[in-house]
Amino acid sequence: MLVKSKISKPLRWQRSQYSPLARQFEVSRIVTQFIFYLSWDKLTLNNSSRRRHLRAQWLVKKLLDLGPTFIKIGQSLSTRADLIPIEYVQELQQLQDKVPPFGIADAIAVIESELGKPVDILFQEFESVPLASASLGQVHKAKLHSGEEVVIKVQRPGLEGLFNLDFEVLHQVVRTGKRYLPDLKKYDLEAIYQEFLNYFFKKLIIFMKEKMPIAFEKTLKVIRGF
Repeated sequence: MLVKSKISKPLRWQRSQYSPLARQFEVSRIVTQFIFYLSWDKLTLNNSSRRRHLRAQWLVKKLLDLGPTFIKIGQSLSTRADLIPIEYVQELQQLQDKVPPFGIADAIAVIESELGKPVDILFQEFESVPLASASLGQVHKAKLHSGEEVVIKVQRPGLEGLFNLDFEVLHQVVRTGKRYLPDLKKYDLEAIYQEFLNYFFKKLIIFMKEKMPIAFEKTLKVIRGF
């Protein structure tokens, strides 16, 4: 039985199909807007701690809007006080617990595809609202027909495709920035891009290997015996 609760409306990046051109426009628009804000603050000599907090809060909201790739970038930057102002570090730390969940229909589709049986056959109860949601996936509570309670870790649908698309877009942004923004030349943007690329796909591979928690793996023999 599916235990239903109200969940938030899906965001644009949670669509099953996403136009590469639309994605590039969306990311480029936000990057351009952020650069404009920073340039304006520099021009008007208004770079107080309060202003940096406001800019960082805006950035956090936009990273959430952009989805897993950019949420993960923000989470990574939240530990790098050596690279960014402390106000940004403090605001970006909020991304650790503000990742929106994906829809229950998508979660069920992933589970049924991987385990090969309908959710009603696999579980006596399945909670539609996740216990926790992260950039790479989310965790749902369920109860087996034996009465045993378990948790299921579900990867976000289409994650690999979205990562590939986003990093293509980011690479284009990096190349454009190096060409038209002289102030960025002091940073090795290509090296930073490659570092993030390697980091994210390493995290994705680890997540995919650990998708099913050990406690749930032990129940699969019982489930498949139905």
